[in-house]
Amino acid sequence: MSIALFTAISGLRSFQHVLDVVGNNLANLSTPGFKKNNVVFKEMLSQTLKSASSPTTGTGGVNPMQVGLGATIGGINRDYSQGLLETTGRATDMAITGNGFFILKNDMGVGYTRNGSFSIDMQGNLVDMNGYKVQGWMATDGTVNTSGNLTDISIPVGEGVIAKATSKVGYSGNLDASQGNYDPGPPETGGKYISQSIVYDSLGQSHTVTITFTKQTPTGGGASEWAYSAVIDSGTAATGYIGFDKNGKYDAAHSTASPNVKLTLTNGAKDLDIDLDFSSITQLSTPGQYSVVANYQNGYETGVLSSFAIDKNGLINGVYSNGISQTLGQIALANFKNPEGLETGDGGLLIASPNSGTAEVGEPSSNSLGAINTGTLELSNVDISSEFTKMIIAQRAFQANSRVVTVMDNILEEVANLKR
Repeated sequence: MSIALFTAISGLRSFQHVLDVVGNNLANLSTPGFKKNNVVFKEMLSQTLKSASSPTTGTGGVNPMQVGLGATIGGINRDYSQGLLETTGRATDMAITGNGFFILKNDMGVGYTRNGSFSIDMQGNLVDMNGYKVQGWMATDGTVNTSGNLTDISIPVGEGVIAKATSKVGYSGNLDASQGNYDPGPPETGGKYISQSIVYDSLGQSHTVTITFTKQTPTGGGASEWAYSAVIDSGTAATGYIGFDKNGKYDAAHSTASPNVKLTLTNGAKDLDIDLDFSSITQLSTPGQYSVVANYQNGYETGVLSSFAIDKNGLINGVYSNGISQTLGQIALANFKNPEGLETGDGGLLIASPNSGTAEVGEPSSNSLGAINTGTLELSNVDISSEFTKMIIAQRAFQANSRVVTVMDNILEEVANLKR
């Protein structure tokens, strides 16, 4: 009789755990990225009253007679089905569609989460609500090396400053073919044009490149020719000539090599050494009109990071006050051979376990990893109606098992009264 009592108690304990799990699921209904848990039961050991016997010539086989000793929790499984996405509009909120986890790090180690509610701290670090730092790869001069080690993601809005020295300037436009050779004596008859453009040193300070084009009698064998003298500020001039063919197009074979203009700087910046590209200049008849201008230069003045955006591949693109856009870094994702093997640590952070496997780190939207959706959060995948149904079933089962305890108590009382 005591067996039935302990069997019922095992049921009470098991369904108490069900209510605990259901309560936790409902409590985390509004937790971004939360994945619900499901309880799986298993039967406990059985008491064998009579063993099975095999058939003989005269009798048939007999099945075993066993009485179960109750139920216990066989497992609590996490359901990783995709949750719905909620639009928040915050640039630092992110949701993963597909497989994968954000990688977070603190002084205690590394953890993983689907909760992409992040923010930027006072040092520019991308962090979660507990201050754990989001991991990925930071860019060098706009290039991300995803084969390198993971590092803290930093987005220093309002503080990040960039500048780049000009190393190349490209020119386009036209030199007037109708002009005769320049005559330095009065009156000037044309054949001379000055073009100026702005370039930058490594500190973002601007300098002026002045190029003087002078039409001259061809000395290099081309159909026509213009001499040039290029100088940065008041530095040493680089000289040569540009040849044009009979169609007025740049003639590389009858031109000197594109010049390098240099300037030694005293402001602490690197010395300037700039290639000038004249290959897009033409020489057509435009009486009295010249249009040679710098259409390209690869340097830029000092700029402060003013905004950023994160794409589906996790690339963080920064926009600076000088109009330059540059990749700042890339957020990394991790996946596991058995995500259900992850353990839950402090603050809901998931931790690798012996049965989860090691983290397989990669770029979002690559291999088996999902994509990142910025400005959204993944909602909990808890279904209220399903949880209420489980709660009702667990409540009724708990009541039924408690009834067994009550009945067994009455029976034991009757047995105790037999001696009277």
